[in-house]
Amino acid sequence: MNKMTTIKAILVDDEKNGRENLRGLLQQYCPEVSLLAEAQNALQAIDLIQEHQPDLVFLDIEMPGGNGFKVLEFFKEPQFSVIFVTAYDHYAIQAIRFSALDYILKPIDLLLLKSAVNRFVEQKSTEDKRLEQFLKNETRTKENKRIALPMTDMINYIEINCIIKCQGEANYTRFYLTGGKEYLVSKSLVEYEEILNGFGFFRTHKSFLVNVSHIVSFVKTDGGYLVMSDKSTVPVSRRKKELVLKEIQ
Repeated sequence: MNKMTTIKAILVDDEKNGRENLRGLLQQYCPEVSLLAEAQNALQAIDLIQEHQPDLVFLDIEMPGGNGFKVLEFFKEPQFSVIFVTAYDHYAIQAIRFSALDYILKPIDLLLLKSAVNRFVEQKSTEDKRLEQFLKNETRTKENKRIALPMTDMINYIEINCIIKCQGEANYTRFYLTGGKEYLVSKSLVEYEEILNGFGFFRTHKSFLVNVSHIVSFVKTDGGYLVMSDKSTVPVSRRKKELVLKEIQ
């Protein structure tokens, strides 16, 4: 994320003074944050997140109509980061379980707020660089390169350019190959992402690793997904759409 990039954000707090205070701090000290909307309760927050698709959500916890954790539970695979801003310190452990980017207590400490925003910028920048490297490596030759897929009673040696996509299934990975073949291997998708790094594969989604050379098209509707050479579809997380479009256009 470069200096000119804007962080699209939503502020969620049931107290008017709380919203005004955080809004003022962000406008004055975190100009890279663009507030798209403000919500006063959990239900409104869910609607606004679905409508605006923010990068970052500043989320209060105790609110009428459901607390902040209910908002996160609604989104099974959230495509946004969360910074909790609350007057209560006893929710910190629960916030960690929801992979919160940060947990800031009211009254808001300006240095902590700026640090949390900077952490988001650094995290996003690292993710973008990693994905860009995956796409650059797509041109690396895959001819005569093979990968070993250990099965119960044998080891199959598969040409890498025959792999269309890999799908994570808990601690297993399912390989989809040209010709309609499938193999289920007892290694995680994370392990194979590392093994296939440099051969034109990248994660479009937490459950999928795709071979760029087998992408046929990118469909922008229904949240965005790829059509592969075997006519199957693969979801694309919102944060990675720009890189996918850049590669296939």
